[in-house]
Amino acid sequence: MNSSFLVTPQWLAEHIDDTNTVILDARMSPPGLIPKRNIQAEFEQGHIPGAVYFDIDSIADSSTDLPHMLPSPQVFSEMVGQLGVSEQHTLVIYDDGNLFSAPRVWWTLRIFGAQNVYILAGGFSGWQQADFALESGPTFPTPQTFNATFNDAAVKNVHEVLAVLGNNEIQILDARPAARFKALEPEPRAGLRLGRIPGSINVPWGSMVENGNLKSPQELEAIFAAQGWI
Repeated sequence: MNSSFLVTPQWLAEHIDDTNTVILDARMSPPGLIPKRNIQAEFEQGHIPGAVYFDIDSIADSSTDLPHMLPSPQVFSEMVGQLGVSEQHTLVIYDDGNLFSAPRVWWTLRIFGAQNVYILAGGFSGWQQADFALESGPTFPTPQTFNATFNDAAVKNVHEVLAVLGNNEIQILDARPAARFKALEPEPRAGLRLGRIPGSINVPWGSMVENGNLKSPQELEAIFAAQGWI
């Protein structure tokens, strides 16, 4: 593994019955995809045994039109508690296998105070390729208490970002694909203007991923160096 936050399918298979381990299925339909994937139906068709579905679209701030904004600590606690998750659990998150959505759930859980949070390298695809068992149908987790502590230092709002524009000691990274960074392709969400935040540099998230795993530290260093950031 190229990160201490990633675990292999073999590791998960060995720990899948640990009483303190909770597996979260974080697969999601990419924004703008038509028709939208029904992830709940896909989950019920087949998932890693014992997993519960973490709906990124719904575990969010419902008071804004902006998608996937962080909910309040209270709302987050209530919603993930219903999934059978506490901040004391060892949490293993997986997506389709491209590190598209699992890292977002990993980050969200860390923001709200969970410490033992991991991502399954290779995701659902890697689990299947390793020929491990699946189960189907809905799940009915036993509710838990999630005591959220919000790490506000790790999140910046639009006003804070505007305040640091032009500050040479702070670098803004844009993880979107290069064509969107260069305004050559439309945004997948309707109504968004093309372009980028002034002074930002582009490190597309997909460029750092290979076969559902992060690239090696040396490869990552080269990617960032190519953008003049190292």
